[in-house]
Amino acid sequence: MNTFFIKVIKAFSFVKIEKTKTVKEFVPTPEQLEWVEGLKLVLEKVEEHQQGKKKLQSAREFLRELKEEQA
Repeated sequence: MNTFFIKVIKAFSFVKIEKTKTVKEFVPTPEQLEWVEGLKLVLEKVEEHQQGKKKLQSAREFLRELKEEQA
């Protein structure tokens, strides 16, 4: 269908077709892939929490844990 459309358009003398640059396919870096995998893991944990399968750590518990690690 696309090819047919191009042929029809080219048949008109007043139509000028310009070539455009193609967009390169996005290739993520290893760091980006790692970030995405981490995000997927976190979202899975949130979903499990919403389903009542898992209890998430509270913000207070998380901050206490961080403080203990720095000490």
